[in-house]
Amino acid sequence: MTDIATLTLNPTIDRSASIDKVVPDKKLHCHGERFDPGGGGINVAAAITKLGGQAIAFWTCGGPVGELLKDLLGSRGMQQSPISIEQNTRENVIIYEEHTEQQFRFGMPGPELTEQEQQNCLETVAKLDPVPRFLVLSGSLPPGVPEDFYGQLIATAPDSTKVVLDTRGPALKKGIEQEVFLIKPNQRELGDLAGQSIESDAEAHDAARRLIDKDKVEAVLLSLGRGGVMLVSREEHHRIAAPTVSIRSKIGAGDSTVAGTVLALQRGSSLYEAAQFGVACGTAAVMTAGTELCRREDAEKLFQEIAAEAQHA
Repeated sequence: MTDIATLTLNPTIDRSASIDKVVPDKKLHCHGERFDPGGGGINVAAAITKLGGQAIAFWTCGGPVGELLKDLLGSRGMQQSPISIEQNTRENVIIYEEHTEQQFRFGMPGPELTEQEQQNCLETVAKLDPVPRFLVLSGSLPPGVPEDFYGQLIATAPDSTKVVLDTRGPALKKGIEQEVFLIKPNQRELGDLAGQSIESDAEAHDAARRLIDKDKVEAVLLSLGRGGVMLVSREEHHRIAAPTVSIRSKIGAGDSTVAGTVLALQRGSSLYEAAQFGVACGTAAVMTAGTELCRREDAEKLFQEIAAEAQHA
């Protein structure tokens, strides 16, 4: 067992392909088809594995798609513990249009979990053994699962486990009614939590501090897209810029940021250093095509650039 566990309630297989041009009302012939594991927690665990770390991925597994996803994770050398469900695990479609160099991403809603399957997920978290230092709860909730389900999972988690919550909307708002170590909203999501629009760094910092002052969230890692992140905790406030790179795909960048941050913390880095490594991993992810996550060599090189820039700031 590892120090890091992730739970993905609505995992997916990302089925991607390329086409010259998307045209309505015509049969379109794609090429370059590939299948990749997807879903927030699975992506985090996969990125940690690519970065040379260890993480175990818990995820809901159903039907032939679930079996294929299990095989895909196994072929990548990932530690996994599927949680059986009745309905088919979802499959998303991603089409790359070569003519415009644009991506079209079609996300499916996913299976409905029965009350017993939801209970199985809660029991899985309650019975984690040995207890992980970090538990990453990431991704969307499946249809029909109550909005406070992440909150239920957090309340069930062992007291010594630091919970990282990366989701959005009501699931995030209700999730932080419980105590969490870290959240990673973007500006709009932080504004939703704060009940105001976020127009400046000062407003973002104040909104994050108000969340922290409620004693439910220890740290906020605010995603600023190409601008990097803002890290806010009770003791710290840092703006970490992302290095300028050629963008090939934004898929998995946020999950790679979480992966790098948690892995660095597990290895003993300070929160600030961990956030820097997280930005490096997120930046490395946009350098890769399609659904590929960050590459270790890219992330480590970018981290050195970020650290050097911070020393000279």
